[in-house]
Amino acid sequence: MFRTSRPACIAVAFVVALGLPLAGTAQERASRQPQTDRTVTVTKGSRLTVSNMAGEVVLRTWDRDSLRVQASHPPRITIDIQTTGNIVAVKAKGGPPQAVDYEITAPTWLPVKVSGQFIYIGIEGVQNEVSAETVRGDIVVKGGSGSVTAKTIEGEIIVEDAKGRINASSVNEGIRISGANGDVTADSTNGDIILTKVEARSLEVTTVNGDIRFEGAIAPGSMQRISTHNGDITVIVPETANATFTVRTYNGDFNSNLPVKTVGEVRRGRRATYTLGTGNAEFELESFGGTVRLRKPGTVPAPRGRQSDKDHHPDQFEDPAESGAAETEATSGDQSARSADIGSTRDARSAGVAAAATAVTVSATATTAKLHGS
Repeated sequence: MFRTSRPACIAVAFVVALGLPLAGTAQERASRQPQTDRTVTVTKGSRLTVSNMAGEVVLRTWDRDSLRVQASHPPRITIDIQTTGNIVAVKAKGGPPQAVDYEITAPTWLPVKVSGQFIYIGIEGVQNEVSAETVRGDIVVKGGSGSVTAKTIEGEIIVEDAKGRINASSVNEGIRISGANGDVTADSTNGDIILTKVEARSLEVTTVNGDIRFEGAIAPGSMQRISTHNGDITVIVPETANATFTVRTYNGDFNSNLPVKTVGEVRRGRRATYTLGTGNAEFELESFGGTVRLRKPGTVPAPRGRQSDKDHHPDQFEDPAESGAAETEATSGDQSARSADIGSTRDARSAGVAAAATAVTVSATATTAKLHGS
């Protein structure tokens, strides 16, 4: 069954209240031509900053030393592109703050900083520093090197194939990091954190009300700290890995299908130590009210999409070894649409409004037919 997001539902309710034709709303918005389309030359050593109060910022890259800014905005708004020193700043001017949708194409070498209040941010292909911060909106970053930062309060974060110092923070949604290499920090208050194909020199992952899942290679001598208050921890590593696991859980259990060796006595609430191979790398795992699991690759289900998917499918992190379920593989239907490409959140939102519009239209037609006795 198609599930529309909360923003989509609000948008539909708003349009219904105005009595506007719902079916064309998403299509018209998707086909809207940009009011601004400018290209400027940028020199090596420059840095890009984009400030946007509301709307969307989608940035892709090319192999030219130039910056193209396309923007859809109300007629009273103008887009200012100003170079001061080595900073190229893009922002809207004129009239009261209104939503602006940016499509930006930048050189791969250009460091990028995007910030706003109520914006979706999608950045792909940058081979330098990336910073993306918003108050309410999802963030998708594909690429980035050196320093990659993604922060939001009300939004999901997806980071793929980043290298260097990676910092992801969301208060009320989940975080998904894949293909990362370097020093990784991820924290959430009310969301799951999923890390796949990660090779971290150091790892610091914390959430209060959520599960944490780690799957990746273990760098020799690396340090991984993973903690949650009300959630489970699942660590998936090869049997050939070399790691020492320090585990503590108070109202939960510990179990493993890896050939670990217990070091010392195990007591509930007391820190327990287990070794795998030579124990070269270190894992500190702590959950107050959840279970800590160590698993071989391929013995746990693939994670589903965002938190709403987990709410409808509470077995997202359920272990087949405990439930008797068969091993499952990820399917396109199980994955978050946001991981497809950096523009897909916007497309999904428009599709959600269109689908909801169709449902409302069908419902209204059925109601009218019923009232007329047909």
